[in-house]
Amino acid sequence: MKRVAMLIVLCCALCTTLFAQNAVKPRLAVVEFSTNASTDKIKRDTVTVRELVESEMVKAQKYQIITREDIDKLLENQRIQVSSISSSENLKKLQLQNISYIVTGSVSAMENDYAITVRVLDVSTGQFSHSDNDFMGNSSRELYNGINTLMKKFIAGMSTDESGDIVQGANKGAGKTYKVGDVGPAGGIVFFDRGFTGDGWRYLEAAPASAVFSAQWGPLNLNVNGTKTVVGYGKRNTQIIVDRLRQLRENDCAAQICANMNINNYTDWFLPSLDELNLMYRNLKQKGLGNFTNDQYWYWSSSQDSNNDVFFYNFSDGSHSASSHISSLDFSGNRCLLLVRAVRAF
Repeated sequence: MKRVAMLIVLCCALCTTLFAQNAVKPRLAVVEFSTNASTDKIKRDTVTVRELVESEMVKAQKYQIITREDIDKLLENQRIQVSSISSSENLKKLQLQNISYIVTGSVSAMENDYAITVRVLDVSTGQFSHSDNDFMGNSSRELYNGINTLMKKFIAGMSTDESGDIVQGANKGAGKTYKVGDVGPAGGIVFFDRGFTGDGWRYLEAAPASAVFSAQWGPLNLNVNGTKTVVGYGKRNTQIIVDRLRQLRENDCAAQICANMNINNYTDWFLPSLDELNLMYRNLKQKGLGNFTNDQYWYWSSSQDSNNDVFFYNFSDGSHSASSHISSLDFSGNRCLLLVRAVRAF
């Protein structure tokens, strides 16, 4: 009798496994990306972005991916323009084709960089249920590495159930209004509200005080071209630094640790720019917010000055300086260790 019962249990488990393996995955298509520029290079790069995004969605193995040729032919036959793909008429046409999700986005040229946004349309609701964006360089290697990094965060942020369906509201905090001092979606503290949403963000959130760490910025006299001090550029700075450190085969530096952080399932952290640190000091530290301790006050920024110098910020008095050698601070060999408090934009 026990053997029969055990046999039944094993059969049920096998059937459940086979059913899960053969369950129909949601149908998803990656359609063309829009761009604000008309040069041949940017047009080609926009096509490449779509191809790389599609490749990463295939790797996720959660969806039945419709080929580019098939979705393009379908859109043409149904007279569906990507720019109006979320209209009620077009949604009905897509539903008749059993398409669950559409992934699209934009490539915006900004000087020598691209601002790339990826978003997913839930065909059943007509809502863009998840989106993410990043800055990256426009060289072949920077674009390839940038899209890979962006898509890892994008896919990680897509909250799905066991069937692969995207759970609505996966973007915690989407549509909610915050003020400085509020707990952010990732459990940190909001320290800046620019008053409008643009390039995918409105607020800046500092990591929880428990996530503060000390690290080296990079090898002594490391020079990284292209970083800026302005608000809104910390994320791009971090990517530039990470790419440079990868070339040098360096590990465990401040920007790298920030980029690899996972706090409450949020993985879009970066090393703040100098002006972003200034906002953190004025809006948190000076107001007694953020749990800053009096004996820990030198913080790395992601902004370099000229001649290999890096800006750092003094949270004891709000001053800042730049140096490649700070003899009064803690060194590990020839590498200076300062504090780091990561930031995310949302």
